[in-house]
Amino acid sequence: MKSKEELTGNWTREELQEKELVHELTWVGNEQLEQIPEWLISKAAREEWKRLVGEFGKQSMISNLDYNNLGAYCNAFSKYLEITRELEEDDVLIGTQINQLVNVQLKYAEEMRRFGSHLGLTLQARAKNGKNLLNQQGEQLKDDFGDIG
Repeated sequence: MKSKEELTGNWTREELQEKELVHELTWVGNEQLEQIPEWLISKAAREEWKRLVGEFGKQSMISNLDYNNLGAYCNAFSKYLEITRELEEDDVLIGTQINQLVNVQLKYAEEMRRFGSHLGLTLQARAKNGKNLLNQQGEQLKDDFGDIG
């Protein structure tokens, strides 16, 4: 998510306040992410964990609640790398048929996309999650206090 300084552009005061509120709503503690799970399947998975946690920083939407999803993403990433390396050595086509490793590679790529989406690893996913949280809070305020507008 962009910093407050990066958000200053042609935004109205109301838009800036909304963006700041979205940011505040999406921040959750992530101190447990400093502990790499023992169940990660390879060095590549552990390195991806470290890389992502380093990128998240302390103002991330990724929280302690995402621990297992992040680990599953890292394991899928590791397997994807492993299959990709095997495909570098093998032919993609065996005769007239596609090497079955291509299907396995696509399976891990899809798993990475799915977990990545859950984790908000794209800007689009993070913005959508933040906007949804803001809308939910607005609905809760209406339920609690009625429509004041």
